[in-house]
Amino acid sequence: MYKSVGAKPTPTWALESTRLIATRLEGDDLFGAVIDAPEGGLASCGLINVTPRLPRPGRHSPLSGYVQWVSTAPQHFRKGYARAIMAALLEESDRRGIEVVELHATERGRHLYDDLDFFVKTDNVAMQALRGAAAKERHPRSS
Repeated sequence: MYKSVGAKPTPTWALESTRLIATRLEGDDLFGAVIDAPEGGLASCGLINVTPRLPRPGRHSPLSGYVQWVSTAPQHFRKGYARAIMAALLEESDRRGIEVVELHATERGRHLYDDLDFFVKTDNVAMQALRGAAAKERHPRSS
């Protein structure tokens, strides 16, 4: 998954992320779905990060969901696993009354999300700011 977006996870990142995910899965602000590989290990997985958010007019839920880490091992591509993961995540989102679910997609996965009624927003511009140590990724001379 990270290779597809040019990121290079480190062993430290993997350990820290595993601990954080384990802690957050015990609460109500993160949920996921997994498909075990028949040969052992993980075939596919995905998570939804649940965050409180002031609802815009016309929305009722104070929560939004952000889909993260949907990935499938290459040997399991084209078996419908990512679709099954997303179906499970969206079903749980619906059960919790989450009305807005967002994600970022690679071109490889975009057709799946289009099929699931995700759309590219055109009413505003998505922007981000990198702060602290992360700012060096965009501005190497920043301190």
